[in-house]
Amino acid sequence: MLRISSSEIAWFEAADRKLLAVIIQDRADRDYGYVILGRDAKKMFRAIGLCKEFVPTVDEAAARLTADIAEFVADGQELYPQGDERRLPNEILEPQVPEDKLHPYFVVLAREPRFEAARNLIKEIVYSYTDPDGHYIREFQTQGFDARLWELYLYTYFHSAGLELIRGRPSPDFHLSYFGEECFVEAVTVNPTQNPAAQVRPPEDHGEVMALTDDYLPIKFGSALYSKLQKRYWEKDHVAGKPLIIAIHDFHMPGSMTWSRTALSEYLYGIRTRLEQRDGREVAVSEPIERHVWQSKEIPSNFFELPDAENISGVLFSNAATITKFNRMGKLAGLGSKEVVMLRHGFAFDPDPSALRPLRFVKNVDDADYEESWSDSLMLYHNPRAKHPVDPEWFGDISHMTYDLESGEFRGISRPFDVLASTTITLSSHPAPGAPPPDEIGES
Repeated sequence: MLRISSSEIAWFEAADRKLLAVIIQDRADRDYGYVILGRDAKKMFRAIGLCKEFVPTVDEAAARLTADIAEFVADGQELYPQGDERRLPNEILEPQVPEDKLHPYFVVLAREPRFEAARNLIKEIVYSYTDPDGHYIREFQTQGFDARLWELYLYTYFHSAGLELIRGRPSPDFHLSYFGEECFVEAVTVNPTQNPAAQVRPPEDHGEVMALTDDYLPIKFGSALYSKLQKRYWEKDHVAGKPLIIAIHDFHMPGSMTWSRTALSEYLYGIRTRLEQRDGREVAVSEPIERHVWQSKEIPSNFFELPDAENISGVLFSNAATITKFNRMGKLAGLGSKEVVMLRHGFAFDPDPSALRPLRFVKNVDDADYEESWSDSLMLYHNPRAKHPVDPEWFGDISHMTYDLESGEFRGISRPFDVLASTTITLSSHPAPGAPPPDEIGES
């Protein structure tokens, strides 16, 4: 309700981040107030102090806040229990398994100096996270690291987008409410191939990328999506009649997330678009795809046309749910060392309607004009045959793709300069002994 009735004007911290505070402006009366937050027994920041009255200027609100927060700064408390805490804090970085069972990326997150910002940010997020099956932290530290990081990213994005998360049932993964309208999101990841004979090496040039994009990757995406289709979540009483989205992320090989986006859209709609030279100019040419064949595997294209797929309202995709994403967001929030430098380079969406290629960019995360949000790189592919379509307003801050069955045209809602693919080089003046070199820690 606070987000609806007021706007955030400024944030403050005090006593070595023991306390936070926010000045808000009432949207109706245009006057100012504030909220003071401290950690409860689960270490979540919650309101412990409110302004006694709203005042006409920001400066007056800040002065009153400074006076009121002094009482909490000097009270000697670290926690402010509120009486409704039913569990201990989620301490996600404290190992729950032997050292040799820890996932290598978890070790990087927990111990690498260059990832201090991600470490601090994820700790804060997980204090508020509800683990529906009791296995989250253990799986995050071991073989389930990628899948659990994807769920944590989605949880963070849904919260930042102002969606209400309804608790109660373990599946689908997320039960969301938007002004009383409900929908469900089930998360899945594309994982490494376990059969050594079927594994492929990372592509070395554009030609190899396109070869994998045509057939290999659609089969990888198809396997993950089809497994969720078989779960038939729409038959559950609490899901029936409501939009159901599958959220998918590619983790199947190092670096694949920087080039896998095209393969997903081609598989979902069964249409391939390529740039060709015609009459001396570059044009986009589309053609239907019937099947994808790779080695001994063969699957039909066009996921949205599969039997029962009309029960899937859309597929939500990101290629940026990585510890590097959390590291950048943590640094932007002031949770990382100033000795760490993050250089991000890649390709972004060109808002020019006539553009056929993305824009290249190089940015230092410390640049004054650098901006990033949790919604960056998220794309919702809408099912043109969905029984229960998703209103794009539900996810108004991300990109959308729709396909018109009658006209055969794609239509997109793209955020200007949304990042399509990127890599982040993370540097520190004091790297840990044995730490991987900067170019080994990157993401899309």
